Amino acid sequence: MTDTPALAAPVPAIGRAVALALASYLCFSTADAMIKLAAARLPVEQIALLMSGFALLPVLFLARGVGGWRAFLPRRPALVLARGVLTALCALAAWRAFALLPLADAYAILFLAPILVTAFSALFLGESVGWRRWTAAAVGFTGVLLMVRPDFDGIGLGHLLAFAGATFGAASFCVLKKIGNGETSAAILFVLFTSIAAIAAPGAILGWKPLDGESLLWVALAGLLQGSGQAALVLATREAPASVVAPFQYSQMLWAVLFGLLIFGDRPTPMLFVGMALVVGSGLYILWRERVRRGTVTLGAARGEVPARAAR
Repeated sequence: MTDTPALAAPVPAIGRAVALALASYLCFSTADAMIKLAAARLPVEQIALLMSGFALLPVLFLARGVGGWRAFLPRRPALVLARGVLTALCALAAWRAFALLPLADAYAILFLAPILVTAFSALFLGESVGWRRWTAAAVGFTGVLLMVRPDFDGIGLGHLLAFAGATFGAASFCVLKKIGNGETSAAILFVLFTSIAAIAAPGAILGWKPLDGESLLWVALAGLLQGSGQAALVLATREAPASVVAPFQYSQMLWAVLFGLLIFGDRPTPMLFVGMALVVGSGLYILWRERVRRGTVTLGAARGEVPARAAR
């Protein structure tokens, strides 16, 4: 699982990759804002069940160019299913956190996932992690502590759910590393969204609430945006190396602050920005060290997207 040098891609391709990456992460952030809106009226499990169906539509379009229905059949089903379940748990924890926290606060904790991948890679995959990346990971954790206040008085269920989401996301990426190059993106994403539907279904059925038109619209758009964001990110990594695409995942922080301010009236504190800067800075440094040492990068671990150019 290797990543070609960034300069190996022609400049127009890099430009398309950047545009697709920015569009992808805007799709994710907009979908998250819609989920937060819908969660004020509907259980998160009901939202997840309905949304997963809409999210599969762009994935069906993506599969057209890679073998049709055969592209949905995983070659290593046990690993792909394990990764799908872990990412589904990540998504459900994150969406519950969005219902309880300002988007920017939840995002800042979720973006611990690339930092946690560093620790998990050393503990569970036997990878060598040097002092530079361990230091960067410690800086990222410090940033999260600053955001939730060092006295821990501000910690609540939403913070714990966001941290659980980051943990599940990091674990799913480690499984994806084990999967390697042998699976299509269509298979990985199909298993992801069906896993979300399966895990959410019992809670959705038990807590089902009548749908009004506005809530259904938010859920449908959120699902289409989630699926479109995943498809756009796959296309971006076809145009340029993941080392070019990966840093743009942090653009979601800006959208979270903007949506939080304009839609939900959340006013970020100066300490939030300080903590964000530490989390983003440490994450970017880890991405750079991964690129220098191994040629692969942690791309969207909290979302479960493809690593480097592995999945197609």
